[in-house]
Amino acid sequence: MQSKLIYRYSGALYDASAESKKVKKVAADCSGLIDLIKKNGELQLLFRSPIIDKLKKEKILTKLFKGQVNDLTLNLLLLLVRNGREVHTLEVLEGYLDILDEKEGVIKPVFTSAVELPEKEKTKIKKELDKISGKDSKPVYEVDSSLIGGFTIRMKDSVIDGSVKRQLELMKESLRTKSI
Repeated sequence: MQSKLIYRYSGALYDASAESKKVKKVAADCSGLIDLIKKNGELQLLFRSPIIDKLKKEKILTKLFKGQVNDLTLNLLLLLVRNGREVHTLEVLEGYLDILDEKEGVIKPVFTSAVELPEKEKTKIKKELDKISGKDSKPVYEVDSSLIGGFTIRMKDSVIDGSVKRQLELMKESLRTKSI
């Protein structure tokens, strides 16, 4: 249900922004709000707290964001509050950006390595992913020390596993199946 709920709100916001030709403005609002909410504990509390009255939340959001974000974006925030769905605000805003990326043909592969990569390496990886996929990519970089070395790449339903951990698993399986 959650993904349907998130898609319903983020999809409606996308449709409204496309209709009014404000897709990029709303996308900028969503990105800014995501960063702001993640960095501001009081704002997180506002969206999570069931104790704060809906009308008070609406007044606070209107005071904070009227004139700062597009009316479509503000109306979404107020609608989420009115419908008791404000706890999902971050997911809905991220969902909007995901829909926009999908419409623009942008992919989001997850590149996992055993260690944190320097920016220069991330840039090279992005260029290679763009070349391989034939699309623009926005890679998400993760660190998983259990990989020992190497990397994995997840793109939608596909996984490329070039990790040392996987190679060791394959060797182990190979040794088990061969008779000595």
